[in-house]
Amino acid sequence: MSAENLVTICITMGLRPDVLQQTLESLGPELRKLPIIGINDFGDAETSAVFDRLCPHGQRIDLGKQVGHHPAVDAMYAKVRTPYVFHMEDDWEFTRHDFLDDALRLLEAHPDISSVCFRDTDNFFIEDAARAQIVKEDCAGVSYARMDALSPKWYGYTFNPHLAPLSLWKEVGGFSGFKRESHISRHLRKQGKFTAFLKPGACQHIGFVSVAHKPPSAFKRFKNWLRGRPTPKV
Repeated sequence: MSAENLVTICITMGLRPDVLQQTLESLGPELRKLPIIGINDFGDAETSAVFDRLCPHGQRIDLGKQVGHHPAVDAMYAKVRTPYVFHMEDDWEFTRHDFLDDALRLLEAHPDISSVCFRDTDNFFIEDAARAQIVKEDCAGVSYARMDALSPKWYGYTFNPHLAPLSLWKEVGGFSGFKRESHISRHLRKQGKFTAFLKPGACQHIGFVSVAHKPPSAFKRFKNWLRGRPTPKV
């Protein structure tokens, strides 16, 4: 199974053009050839310019106002015309590029997998006792890890970079009805679903280590937006 014609990249972005550039460049030119939709809910011109330059064939959504993370994601997904979504954020560094086909195989073979996350489990800052609860499994010749034993509410879904069927988003009625990411995760956990973490992982979080963030006030607005909290106008 090939990702071509099956996968659309959807990326949330805003306020951090430097980190977005690092993320998109690490993704590589071949993966950037996939259909790609981006939304800059903050509307800053610098971030939008980076997306337009590195993804000239991409579709950038401008809703004309800030709507919040979950409605912004819903606006992107409503325009997807492929059966799978490769969800991304603007602060990740990809260390390899051959992961989509394995993720597709997992989703086809295991109906309880809600999404296949590309974040390396070594990139999670957790204690050794919790790390010992990570379970490694194989399905359809693909290795992955499960972290759902660590928490009853997390690891059912994540907005970290992942591949998921568009049908999952449709089945839950979109994400705007959920206040937080953890609520989506818990909802899917109750259905017996879990996030599979591809082994080896393919990306690591760089959002907290960039030396070129916007000033703290802007960064705080961005994190509040991710968490579904209101952000004051400035």
